[in-house]
Amino acid sequence: MTGVPRQAADDTTAHDTTAHDTTHDTTAHDTTAHDTTHDTTTHDTATGGTATGGTTASGAGPALNPRRWTGLWLLLIGPFLSLFDQFCVNLAAPSVNRSFALTSFEFQAVVGGYGLVYGLGLITGGRLGDAYGRLRIYRAGLLCFAVTSLLCGLAWSPAVLIAARLAQGASAALLQPQVLALIRVQFPDSERSRALSWYGVSMSLGMVSGQLFGGAIPSWDLFGLTWRPVFYVAVPLCLLAYAAVPRMIPADRPARGAGSGIDLAGVALSALGFAALLLPLATLREISFVPAGLVLLALGAGCTAVFVAHQVARDRRGRRALLPIPLFRVPAFVYGVLFNFTLYVASVPFFILLGLYLQDEVGLSPAASGLVFAPVAVAIAAGSRLGLPLSRRFGPGSLVAAALCTAAGLAGVLAVMLTLSGDATLVPLLVSLTVFGLGNGTSIPLVTGIVLATIPPPDAGAGSGVLTTAQQLGGAAGVAITGALLYPAAAGAPLRYAAGLGIEVAFAALTGAVAAVLILVARRTPA
Repeated sequence: MTGVPRQAADDTTAHDTTAHDTTHDTTAHDTTAHDTTHDTTTHDTATGGTATGGTTASGAGPALNPRRWTGLWLLLIGPFLSLFDQFCVNLAAPSVNRSFALTSFEFQAVVGGYGLVYGLGLITGGRLGDAYGRLRIYRAGLLCFAVTSLLCGLAWSPAVLIAARLAQGASAALLQPQVLALIRVQFPDSERSRALSWYGVSMSLGMVSGQLFGGAIPSWDLFGLTWRPVFYVAVPLCLLAYAAVPRMIPADRPARGAGSGIDLAGVALSALGFAALLLPLATLREISFVPAGLVLLALGAGCTAVFVAHQVARDRRGRRALLPIPLFRVPAFVYGVLFNFTLYVASVPFFILLGLYLQDEVGLSPAASGLVFAPVAVAIAAGSRLGLPLSRRFGPGSLVAAALCTAAGLAGVLAVMLTLSGDATLVPLLVSLTVFGLGNGTSIPLVTGIVLATIPPPDAGAGSGVLTTAQQLGGAAGVAITGALLYPAAAGAPLRYAAGLGIEVAFAALTGAVAAVLILVARRTPA
């Protein structure tokens, strides 16, 4: 691909009744990739839910799916639950620990194992969608997520809970990439930014509501089940989406032809390489970094290098690679992925660190600590919806401003930690959290729109998998780095909150610099 379309900032808001919007919508692997279709009035009564979604006003060919906006809400259940179940454990973990008396390693496996497996499986999940149909894989992921969530809630031992959490992370990796891929192919350019803004809302609310209810539900002790209903929340939502989404989103055409299968060697190399790179950071308190940590890092670097070489060779032979290699020649895609990585390094560990700080230093209960995240949820939701209008009004520099707003919010929280204590921290803390939420909520849909604009429909699943993998690996790396600074070497010493948050502020500032470069390369790339 030699160029990228102009950013999502240049898109105009489209109404569902907009007619005759010319798009180049395609199915995932249709070689006639430039079939022109005309958008028509999108009433649910326009069709009987046919696979094509109706016909154009002239009857010349297939139209856009008239139920795509209703279907979007069912698709967004996936990213919401993926992050809700990742973050709910942060505040529910002490209750889990009281039930099972977890060792330090078991505790980290329950809290962090989900995110690690989730991040490692996203690219594979995206390619499975490209190869076998995105709607089919999304529904399979929903069903697996429901089963594994139920197993988490029913777990009768630490081993069962850890195994269920790892399987739950793998299930999330199946369903999450399909959502962005389906948005990419279901919505025309004029509507995609609106759809992505709601995608950003669902992800951000998943993170924040996970923190909120992860603390509240165990304190409610519903039916004497303490922490277990935290996991049961996902079961009815998954089953609802599984049953209803085929009525709203037509099945897409999977890949055909030679080389369209899954690169199993690539799957193994990528999983081994990324796991070996992250494990030493995640287990600094359990293993000696020298020599065990260095050996794992060397193994991870070697496997990753072999994986990249394998992907390039496979692409040159005309076989489908796990990584969409041509996309890495597009600067806007590369910097967009880097932006997501650094943003999540800064953001994900912040929620964990703040939950600990509110309980240990401010003296709040787990339930009250969760309530502190409510303003963040509101601010993130508002930012996700305001991002596109602000970008149209003030230009692509809005992404840079949003990233710096995120950094300013984190810096404000750091200043509160360093200068105030007890109840005096709450008001300035809430102000800083609101600033952080606005910046974070604005950033995600804007940068996602830029990145998706660089991905051709046949690679929508894998490209989305790369993007979400960068987010998850960034979050896992951030947790590991922050944890190494947060926990003191001496047992029983107080946690070093300022040191842990300081590195997050630095990564948030770096995200602003990456945003500036991203805007420059996107401007220089021909449309």
